[in-house]
Amino acid sequence: MKELRKYQSFNSVAEMDNSISEYLSVYKLKESEYTVLWKIASYSCKFVGVSYLKVQTLADLVHYSKRTVQRSLKRLTELGIITRVESFKPVKGGHSAFINVINPFESHTVLSPQEEAEEPTSECTDEVPAHIDTITFKTNPKDNKPYVTPELDINHLDAIGVPTQFSIAALPYLDVQAVYKLWSKVQMAAKKHAPDLVDTVEIAVSSVRASVLANKVKRVRDFTGYFYGVLAQKLSTAQRSLKCKLFNFLQ
Repeated sequence: MKELRKYQSFNSVAEMDNSISEYLSVYKLKESEYTVLWKIASYSCKFVGVSYLKVQTLADLVHYSKRTVQRSLKRLTELGIITRVESFKPVKGGHSAFINVINPFESHTVLSPQEEAEEPTSECTDEVPAHIDTITFKTNPKDNKPYVTPELDINHLDAIGVPTQFSIAALPYLDVQAVYKLWSKVQMAAKKHAPDLVDTVEIAVSSVRASVLANKVKRVRDFTGYFYGVLAQKLSTAQRSLKCKLFNFLQ
C-alpha cells in the first residue's frame, strides 16, 4: 500500500476523471483502449490515479483477450496517458504485476498528428474495428426553425428497443440508424462499466448532449468514440457511487 501511495497522481477522483476527459478530446482511441483505461480508473480510487492489476485480471474484468489488453496498455503508455511501473518484491524473489499510473493531463505532452498516426502492425489485423462506421450529423435547416422529431422515427426506434427519451435527445442531430448504433454502445458500455446500474437512460442522454456540445466547438475527431468515452466515464462514476452507498448501508 505504501508503494502505491507514493505514485498517487491526483488529489481527487474528479481530477482524475477530468484528465481522462481531456485525453479523450485529444486522442482517437479504440473501444478496447477506452474500456481498459476506464477499468484502470475504476480501480484507482483509493490512491487516486494508481492501481495494481495483473494483465490477466484486467482482461477478465473487461472481457477482452489478454493479447488485446496488452496492446491497449501499450498504446495508452505510448500516448503518455498512463505510466506502467514494474513492481519488485524481493521477499518473493521476483517481479510481480505492473503498477498502472494515470498521468495528469496538465503534465502531458500531446503528440503531433504525425507522431500519433502509426502504421498498424500485423498483430492488430485480427482485432474488430472500434467503430462500425462514421456518424454524419444532420445539416441545420436554413430557416433556423425549431427541429421537430418525426413521430415515425421515434416509433421505429421504440419498436427496436431504443428508449424514447434517448431517441428524442439524439434524433435532432443523427439519423435513425446512427441513433440505434449509439444505443447499442450504451448497452455494451453499461455491461462493462456499470453492471449494477438498473437505469442508464439518463446517463446516456446526458452523454449525447455533452458529445454534441463538444462537437459544436470542434473538439471531437470521432463522434462515436467521444460519445463512448463520455458514457464510460459517467457510468464508471455512477457504479462507484452505487458501490459506496451499498458499503455505507451494510456498515
